[in-house]
Amino acid sequence: MFSKLNTKILLVVLVVLLALFAVIEYTDTSDSSYSDEVIKVDTAGVSKIVFETNKDTFQLVKEKKTWFVQSGKNKSDADKAKVKALLSRMSPLTPLRVAANSKDQWKKFGLDDNALKVKFYKGNHLLNTLYLGKIDYQAPETTDRQNPYSRGNQGIMIGYARAGNHQMVYVVDGYLKLSYAGDANSFRKKSLINTKREAINKVVINSGGSTYHLEKKGEQWFIGDQPADSANTAKYLNNIVRLRGYEFVEPDVLKDKSAIGSVTINTGEAGQVKIDAYPIDSVSFALTSSENIGNIIKDKNHKLLDRLIKEKNYFVKKQ
Repeated sequence: MFSKLNTKILLVVLVVLLALFAVIEYTDTSDSSYSDEVIKVDTAGVSKIVFETNKDTFQLVKEKKTWFVQSGKNKSDADKAKVKALLSRMSPLTPLRVAANSKDQWKKFGLDDNALKVKFYKGNHLLNTLYLGKIDYQAPETTDRQNPYSRGNQGIMIGYARAGNHQMVYVVDGYLKLSYAGDANSFRKKSLINTKREAINKVVINSGGSTYHLEKKGEQWFIGDQPADSANTAKYLNNIVRLRGYEFVEPDVLKDKSAIGSVTINTGEAGQVKIDAYPIDSVSFALTSSENIGNIIKDKNHKLLDRLIKEKNYFVKKQ
């Protein structure tokens, strides 16, 4: 009799344990329990990132190994370093703490319809959505013995985030939203050329219908058949190896315009980069680069152009 009773007790315990396992395994507790990651995204598989705000929508699209910015009909090279940095912050995105666990509090933290929405896709499949809300300043904690004005007691920027359809609101690094915020232009590639001085072996400058060559032969630079001034040549090369602009113009600005000058820079095994200059008005130019497709840099007061195009006499060796 006792044996039968023990068997029944064991069966009841087994059924209860199986029921508990099923509840734990199949019940979604993500909205009510803390997670050590705000959002889960396999960043290696991400091929599209869509940014949505109340004012603007644009996307970053990966084609083969190249990232592009697409806004409306405009498509241009993206700043791949910035895209890489964005994705690296997602793997993993660790919260500082929980701020709230109720949908009723989303508006308080700017995580309702006013939130910045960042959607991650693999192809056309939505992987997950990150919502970024308000940014706050968190003052440092102080004690009677601490000086609140000392450098060791600086506060921090915090932000609020949630993911997908989960209700949990997390406190995150405040600079996270700053790195994701911005319009399409902030993600566009801004460089006209980015190389090393030692990689350059020839520069062809065309200005006002006149063309001349600055070429390295052995260890010596020449302007045409004459030895070039070494100091001015070194200064010129240092000034052009990393040229960037921070404003853009759209392609229709170049309609019916002809280039007034160009610079072709031969970088050996890396090939060559050609930069063309077009007049916009009396003081500004538009610069295009074969290394930066679709992005036309606005050169205010021809500061970049002055670094790119020099008169031939600038390189002539002084006697």
